[in-house]
Amino acid sequence: MKITLLEDDQAQADLLKEWLTAEGFTVSHHENCALLLANINKDLPDIVILDWELPDGTGIEVLPRLRESYDADVPVLFTTQRDAESDIVKALKLGADDYLSKPLRKAELLARLNALGRRAGILDNEENITLGNIFLNKSAETILLDGEPVKMTRKDFLVAKSLIENEGKVLSREYLLKTVWGVTADIDTRTVDVHVSRIRRSLKIGPQMGYMIKTIYQHGYRLEKLT
Repeated sequence: MKITLLEDDQAQADLLKEWLTAEGFTVSHHENCALLLANINKDLPDIVILDWELPDGTGIEVLPRLRESYDADVPVLFTTQRDAESDIVKALKLGADDYLSKPLRKAELLARLNALGRRAGILDNEENITLGNIFLNKSAETILLDGEPVKMTRKDFLVAKSLIENEGKVLSREYLLKTVWGVTADIDTRTVDVHVSRIRRSLKIGPQMGYMIKTIYQHGYRLEKLT
C-alpha cells in the first residue's frame, strides 16, 4: 500500500517512514503543500496522511484541492497537535476520513491506516488483524503490542493467530495441534497448554486489556472479549 505523507518535521517524518516501511508500506514524503500538490499525480497514493500546520499553508487548505485534482475517494488521515473537538469536526466536515492527535502511537496509526485501507478495498480484510492493543500481520508473521514488536517463536505466533482469528470460538487442543503442528496422531496435548500460557504472558492478555483466553475444561481454549 502506497502512502503519501505531508509532514514538515523531518524527525517526525523519518519516524513515520520507519514505522510504515517496516510493515511493508511504500512512503512518499513531502515537506510542504506545494511539493505534495505538484507531485501527487506522479505517484498516485492509496492513502494520504496530512499534517495540519505547514510552512506554506495547512493540510486543511490542501484537502479540498486534493479532492478536486486527484481522487475524491482517496482516504485521508490527519495527524496534528490540535485536539480540540472543533478542529476535529472541521477536518472531518471538509472530507478527512480519520484524525489522530500527536504524539502518534505506532499501533494506533497502523490500525487506523489498515482500517482505512480495508474500507477503501485496498487491503485484504484478512491480512491484518487488530485486537485491542494487539496488531497482527499474517504475511509477515509479526505481532505488535502497544506499537512494539513482540518476540515469540513461530509456533507461539501461529497459536496466537488461530486464537485471534477465531475470537469467541472454542478451539480444541487437537484442532490447534493439527493446524499449528500438523499433528493428527496421539501426542501430549500439554504442548498446546505451554504455548497458550506463553501467549497470555507475552501479549498481556487479561482483564487489563479487555480480553481473556478462557480454558474450556477438558477441551481447549476460547479467546473472548470481557463485557
